Amino acid sequence: MRNFNDRRLLFDTNVLLDAVCKERPQSDEACQVLRRCNGEGDMGLVASASLKDAYYVLERQYDESYARTAIAWLMSLLVIAPLGAEECDVSIRSNEPDFEDGLIRACAELNDVDFILTRDAKAFCKSKVRSVTCAEYLDICS
Repeated sequence: MRNFNDRRLLFDTNVLLDAVCKERPQSDEACQVLRRCNGEGDMGLVASASLKDAYYVLERQYDESYARTAIAWLMSLLVIAPLGAEECDVSIRSNEPDFEDGLIRACAELNDVDFILTRDAKAFCKSKVRSVTCAEYLDICS
C-alpha cells in the first residue's frame, strides 16, 4: 500500500546529468532532491531510457569509467521504471511534440508519479503529472 505522505518523483535525463556533473548550474538542487529520495521519504524513479541517454552523454563528455560509476550511483538511489509497449503506445498517441518526452510522460502517468523533475520548460505541459525544476520542488517541500 502506498504511503500518500511520500511523493513519487520521476527524474528526467537533464536532471540526472545535473546530479552527476558538478559543473552544471543546477547540480546542487538535483543532489538535494536525490537526498530526499534516499532517506527522507520521497521515492525517486527513473525511466530506463533516461539512464541509457545519461550514460551516452557522460561517456562522451568524460569517459566510460566515469559514466559507469555515475549510472551505478543513480541506480542505487532510484527505482528503475521500465519502458515497454504500453509506454510507447501512450507516447505515440500523446500530444507531446517529442516522442522521448512522451515516453517520460507516459512513464510518469502510468507509475502514479506526483512530479516530473526536469529543466525542459516546454515538455510535459499537458501531462496530468506536474513538471517542476528541482529548485521549484525544493520550494514546494519547504
